[in-house]
Amino acid sequence: MTCRQRNTKSGASRGNQLSTVPGAYQTVIQALPILYVLAAGQGIFLAFTLITTRNGNTRANRYLAAYMLVFVCALVDYALDTAGLTRDYIWLRTLLWPKEFLYGVLIYLYCREMTQPGLPQSLSLRIALWGPPFLHCCAAWPLLWLRPELQYAILTSEGGLPDFYTLWQLLLGDIELFVTIAHLSLLLLLSIRLLINHRRHVLESCSNTEKVSLDWLRNILLGTLVVYLVWLMEEFFTSSLVLRHENLDVALGLSMVCLIYALGWLGIRQPRVFIQPIPMVIDATNTPPIVASNPPAGATESGKYARSALSEELAEALIEEAQLAMVNKSLYLSPTLSLAELADNLSVSTNYLSQAINQKLGQNFFDFVNAYRIEHTLTRLKNSNDSVLSIAMDAGFNSKSAFYAAFRKHKGLTPGAYRNRQPT
Repeated sequence: MTCRQRNTKSGASRGNQLSTVPGAYQTVIQALPILYVLAAGQGIFLAFTLITTRNGNTRANRYLAAYMLVFVCALVDYALDTAGLTRDYIWLRTLLWPKEFLYGVLIYLYCREMTQPGLPQSLSLRIALWGPPFLHCCAAWPLLWLRPELQYAILTSEGGLPDFYTLWQLLLGDIELFVTIAHLSLLLLLSIRLLINHRRHVLESCSNTEKVSLDWLRNILLGTLVVYLVWLMEEFFTSSLVLRHENLDVALGLSMVCLIYALGWLGIRQPRVFIQPIPMVIDATNTPPIVASNPPAGATESGKYARSALSEELAEALIEEAQLAMVNKSLYLSPTLSLAELADNLSVSTNYLSQAINQKLGQNFFDFVNAYRIEHTLTRLKNSNDSVLSIAMDAGFNSKSAFYAAFRKHKGLTPGAYRNRQPT
């Protein structure tokens, strides 16, 4: 996501402008090439770490590594431009130009692999993803056979060129900008949809979500959206007196720097960014999730609720059996309890059980189980001096934070506040 030269100052003109800006700002501008190069080195290190990691989803790691390397290319481009070397190395800008179409492709493939691991890519999907980058390479890379001065003139939208080169400028300018925005916007929206569907299916299938919630993927998408929005502002709002182009240009470069270092911080703080085990397989449609364990044979053909629409009576009967099993067998005390395990225990299909919980209780499976866990903790919170963490772990929660979030949702206050309200 670098700005197009039709809107940017050349490296040489930027250098000339430094004398007209305040001293402190001039110092910052002069230090930017070093910052961009350092961030590019960090990005190369992260990409190498991802590629060489053999644990977890290696295909997803490769997509994320490639995504990082695209930002590395953008930062190298920025470093050359900020240092005033663009005219000397215009062939490098021409060579790196098609990267504009790779941001959306790679972040979408990463999201798809993390939420639907192993799902094959159809031919139509491959064409939709890789067609625009391929066509852009066909349009941009022939510039490499032109004289450097002519390449520079086409990429910077200089006037006075023959009609053929003017059309080439238009193709790589306004037309390419429109296609890039449409392509990237669509893929970002599809990536967000994948994450939303995954989170919804997780809540329908799991009683603890810490290991499958993909919170870091949400953060990566948010960081990408911030960079994208700054880029859009640079493309369309540079005539504002407040949003000067020079400031937005710096903001865009710094946003990419921050994204790379944020990913490095996430990798250290939360190593499963790089070695995340494959989560449950999620169906991209609105059908229930495909879980690891299969429903019992009777659940799909000769089971109690097989071949029947889930009527009100059947849903009520299912809920009664599920509630009895949760109370009598204390199934909720298992931290790994899943929808599939509860369905196996009742000898029904996961589809019917999930539908019954949604229809009759207005809950997902996650809230259904955690309500029992919360009730289990109330007596100990009232009558014992055990730590909140100990009480939470014994009730089936995987972490103190998850317990606090569930307790506030079901009781409207924190466990500590609830304990303090009890008479001594």
